[in-house]
Amino acid sequence: MKLKQTDRIQEMYRILKFDCWMSFVFAHKDPEFWHLIVETAEKCGFEYAGAVKQSNGQTSFKKRQNPFTVLSGQLIINFKKVRKPKYIMKAALGMNTGEIIIQTCEGIIAKNNGVTLEQINDELIIKGLELGFLDLLKKEYSDLTPFLLDTFDYDEKTELFTIRKDQKFKTHVDLNLRVKYYLFSYLRRQEIEKKISSFDEIVLNILPLLKNGITPEEQTILNVLEDIAEQVSSQHWQLKQDGQLRLFI
Repeated sequence: MKLKQTDRIQEMYRILKFDCWMSFVFAHKDPEFWHLIVETAEKCGFEYAGAVKQSNGQTSFKKRQNPFTVLSGQLIINFKKVRKPKYIMKAALGMNTGEIIIQTCEGIIAKNNGVTLEQINDELIIKGLELGFLDLLKKEYSDLTPFLLDTFDYDEKTELFTIRKDQKFKTHVDLNLRVKYYLFSYLRRQEIEKKISSFDEIVLNILPLLKNGITPEEQTILNVLEDIAEQVSSQHWQLKQDGQLRLFI
């Protein structure tokens, strides 16, 4: 990084008040430049607060050929001036890249109820940049498609990857997200089959899938259910109609 740019980050730190934000638009092809920005900002006293993908709506041939090298769109890198900043910890050498991929995929699938290959690639680019394993990812998985097809369900019509029916999450995903994912999946299948279910039937169907970690109480399931579904009788539930279903966060 040029000294002038370093001076600019230092000046931003000087003039910003605590709890204020600084953001960079990043569209560079070299991951090392991303690390230079983050490391320089951290040395100045900023805390890295995450990167958000901003799509340009197009997927170039170069992006398809080099999914972990070329960005589709750009990243907005955010920093915050805080009194006791935390610093990014890079992944230890030798960590299992496959587990990272599965955990990342399950997390983004849980948030979006199915994701495209491009969404998975972009999410992995951000995690790879943040944790310092992008080079390993590029080396071991130049094409993720065979790995994903072997691990998840794929709908050719929608081009979405989802958790396989009746399969548990293999890695740790936030409990409420896991509950919401399985509730949504079950009620969507019931909707397609033109069926409705009682609360007891819902619990009996999804509870066995959630027993690979903290098992939720029925009240937790009910709280999540009320967020995405509505009662159609005193006992039966169905997904909220279009326009009512809240976004996954």
